[in-house]
Amino acid sequence: MSPPATGGAHLQRSGWRYLAIILGIAWLTTLVTTRTAGPPVCDVGAGDDIGCARGFETRERDSHGSFRWTDGQAAVVLAASGYGAPLVAEMSMAAPRPADVPPPRTHVTAGSTAFTIAPASAPRWYRFLVSPGFPAGDALTISITSDTWKPPRDRRDLGVMLYAARIRPPGLAALPPVLHTLAMLAFGLAAARVARNPGRHPARGALPVLGALATIGCVGALWVWLPARSVPFLPLYALLTGGMALLASWRASDEAPRSAGRWPWPVLLALAGGAAIDALFVTGLVRGPWSVPAVAIQASLTMGAVWSISRTPAPHHAAVPALQPPTSLLALLQLALFVRLLALAIRLLGGAGSSDPDVELFYSYGRATLELGVPLVEYPSGALIPWALLALPASRELFALALPLVNTGADVVIVWAIWLIAHRRSRTAEPASQEEIRSRGHALALFYAISPLLLPFWHGKYDSLPTAFLTLGLAAFACERSLWAGVALGVGGTIKWVPWLAAPGLALSLLRPASGREVRHVRLDGRLLRFAAGGVLAVTAVSLPFAAYSLERFLAPYLLQGGRAITGESLWFLALLIAEPALWQRLPAPWGPVETGSVLLATAVATQLATLLGLTLLPLAQRSGAWRALALAALIPAAFLLLNRVFSPQYLVTITSAILAAGAAVVRSRRDMLEMTGWLIVAQAANLLVWPNTIAWWPAASALMFATALLALMRAAIAR
Repeated sequence: MSPPATGGAHLQRSGWRYLAIILGIAWLTTLVTTRTAGPPVCDVGAGDDIGCARGFETRERDSHGSFRWTDGQAAVVLAASGYGAPLVAEMSMAAPRPADVPPPRTHVTAGSTAFTIAPASAPRWYRFLVSPGFPAGDALTISITSDTWKPPRDRRDLGVMLYAARIRPPGLAALPPVLHTLAMLAFGLAAARVARNPGRHPARGALPVLGALATIGCVGALWVWLPARSVPFLPLYALLTGGMALLASWRASDEAPRSAGRWPWPVLLALAGGAAIDALFVTGLVRGPWSVPAVAIQASLTMGAVWSISRTPAPHHAAVPALQPPTSLLALLQLALFVRLLALAIRLLGGAGSSDPDVELFYSYGRATLELGVPLVEYPSGALIPWALLALPASRELFALALPLVNTGADVVIVWAIWLIAHRRSRTAEPASQEEIRSRGHALALFYAISPLLLPFWHGKYDSLPTAFLTLGLAAFACERSLWAGVALGVGGTIKWVPWLAAPGLALSLLRPASGREVRHVRLDGRLLRFAAGGVLAVTAVSLPFAAYSLERFLAPYLLQGGRAITGESLWFLALLIAEPALWQRLPAPWGPVETGSVLLATAVATQLATLLGLTLLPLAQRSGAWRALALAALIPAAFLLLNRVFSPQYLVTITSAILAAGAAVVRSRRDMLEMTGWLIVAQAANLLVWPNTIAWWPAASALMFATALLALMRAAIAR
C-alpha cells in the first residue's frame, strides 16, 4: 500500500489543477470574444487610434471622415484577428497633390505581402491578402512608405492620407490569438492570487478560481464592448498585472509578521471612489458646476484614508492579533503603481489616451532635438533628453503611451523618497518615538500614493520627473549620501530648475556650527565638498553638450522666463483683483497673461527673493537641528512656486511632494500631520477647479488653493 501523499505534494497537484482550469477558461474566453467582437478595425484620426496608429501626423477631419497624414513612413497595427483562416486587409487611403506634383509611389508591407500603388486623390479602399501565420493573428503590422511633399506655409512633409484600416477574414478564425490568450491567463492568475485566502490552506476552496473567472469575464466583456480601446493594450497590462501579482507574492512570503496586514476600508473606499469619479471626469459625464461636489468627494475620501492609516494601533490581546494595515515600503509602492495603472486604463478605455495638448508639444520638442540638435524652446535643455528618448520611435501614439508610464515610475520614486526620509528620521530619534515617526511618514507617503487629485498632471505633464529627482536628492541627503544628493538635485535642475533651489539650504546646513560655537569657527568638511562636486558634475554632464552645440539656444529658456508677465493662475493676479475686481472677467482663460506695471512685478520678485533667503538662512540663525534644516531646504522650491508670478496648476505636484518630504523630516504628532495633509488636500481639490475642471468662479478656487497650500507650507515649517 502506497503511503499517503504529503501536504506539499497535495498542494502542488492542486496548483497544477487550478492552473489548467484557469488556462482553459482563458483560452475559451479568448476564442469566444475573438469571434463575437469581430475583426479588428483602426479608425485612423479618431480619439481611440492610439492603440493602432504609429508614426502619423496630428488628427484631422474632412467630409469623408477622420484621417491622418503619414510623414513618409507610418504603420497600422491590427491586433487579435486570430489564426486558421487567410486574412484580407483593407485600407482607405488618398493622396491629393497639386497639379504640378506627381502622385506619390506608396509601398505597403504586411508580413510577407508587399506591393506598390499610386493612391488616388480621393479616398478609396484597397484590399490585399495576408498570410495567416504567426504573428499576424496576434498583431498584423501594415507599414506604409511613400514619397512626400511640403505644402506652402506648412513645415510638415506629407505622404498619404489614411482614413481607416481593417481585416476581413473570409471565414471564422479557428484558433484565438496566442498573446491575448496568455494575457487572459495572466489576468486570471493575478486575480486568483489576490482572491486566495492566506488564512486557509491555499489548495482548498473555489475562491481563487471564481476570482479568475470573474476577472477574465470582465476583460472579455471589455474586449467585446470596446475592442479598439482595450484589445491593443491587453498584453502590456497583463505583463504589468502579473508583475504586481509577483510582487504581492514576494511581499506575502518575505514580510515580517508585523508588517503584514490588509488596507483598512477607508483606503479601499478612497481607491474605488477616486477611480470612479476620475472615470466620470475622463468620459465627460461630470463637468461644469458638478465638478465641485465630485472633487469634494474625492478630497473627502482621500482625507478619510489618511486619517484611518494614521491612527495609533489600539492595544489588543496577544492571543487575538488585531488586523493592521501593511507597513512595508513594498505595499506602498504597489498601491502607488496600482492607482496610476488603473488611471491609465480609465483614460485608454475612455478614449482620452492622448488628450492633453502638452503631449503633442513635448513630442515635437523631442523630435526637434533628434533632428536639429538643440531647438529653441522655453524648457531647460535637460528636459529634451527624456522627450527625445520617448520620441525615438517617431510615433506620437507611443509617446503618449510612454509619458504616463515614465511619470508612474517617477511617482513611485517620490513615494519611496518620502518613506525613506521618515524611516531615516525614526532611526535617529529616541526609541520611544521611533514607531510614531515611522507611522507618520507612512501616512504621508500613502497620501501621495493614492491621491486622485494629482492624476491630470501625472497623465499629460512632466513635472513628476524633476520632482522625483528633488525628493530623491532630499532622501539621499537624509541618508548622509551627500555626493548622490548633489547628483540628484543637479540632474533634476537641468530638467526643470526648481530642484536647484533646495541645494543652497542643504549646503548651508553642512556649515552649521556645533552647539555653542560661533559661525566663524566653521570649517569645510568632506560632506559639503562631495555635495557640491556631485551637483557640479551632474549639471556639467547634462548641460555641456547642449551648451557646446548652441550656447544661445541653451540659455534661451532661462532668458525667456525673465520677461514673462503675471498669469491669471498666479497669487499676484489675486492681488490685482483687490484693486480691480472686474479684471478676471476680461481674462480669456486663467492661464492667460496679465499686463501690469513694473511696481507689482518688482514687488513679486522682492517678496519671492526675501522668502527664499529667509528659508535658506533660517537654520543658521536659529541653530536648528539637521532634520529641521532639511525640512526648510525642501520647502524652498515649494515657496518659490507658490510666490512665482507665472503659475501653472501642475506645480502642485512639486509643491505637494516638497511639503510632504519636509513633513516626513520633522512632523511627529498625528495632529500636525493631519493638519498639514488636510490643507494640502483642500489645495489640490481647489486647484482642479482652476484647471482642468475650470469653473466660472475660478478666482475663488485659486484663492482657496493658495491660502491652504501656504498654510500647509507654514505647518511644515514650524513643526518640531
